[in-house]
Amino acid sequence: MRSQHLIGGLAAAVLLAGGAAQAQDLYVGTVALEKGAVVLTRCDLVQNRYVLRDRKGERAQPVAGLRQRLKTLKAPVYVEVIGDYAEQGEDNVLDVIGLENLKAGKSCHLSDALGGR
Repeated sequence: MRSQHLIGGLAAAVLLAGGAAQAQDLYVGTVALEKGAVVLTRCDLVQNRYVLRDRKGERAQPVAGLRQRLKTLKAPVYVEVIGDYAEQGEDNVLDVIGLENLKAGKSCHLSDALGGR
């Protein structure tokens, strides 16, 4: 009995600790400016789209910097986005923690590789 209480208590502690942490994922795709917003088109079969925004309360502003750079970079622009998923009205949104492997003139979309679009 005593070991069951100990195991149950440990499981509860793990669940509580896990619930407090936010999930961060990697989203791979291409980015473009659309009506002033930075939009990621994910490199998956459906080509899911996400509006990128800087995380509130963070000093780093990777999306603001990217918004300026996109004005001069050759499309398509490949990027790996580290962020948290959120919804804003009907839009899918990523609260961006960081941007990695930004490459102008590179696409990861199957349709581009096959000569589509």
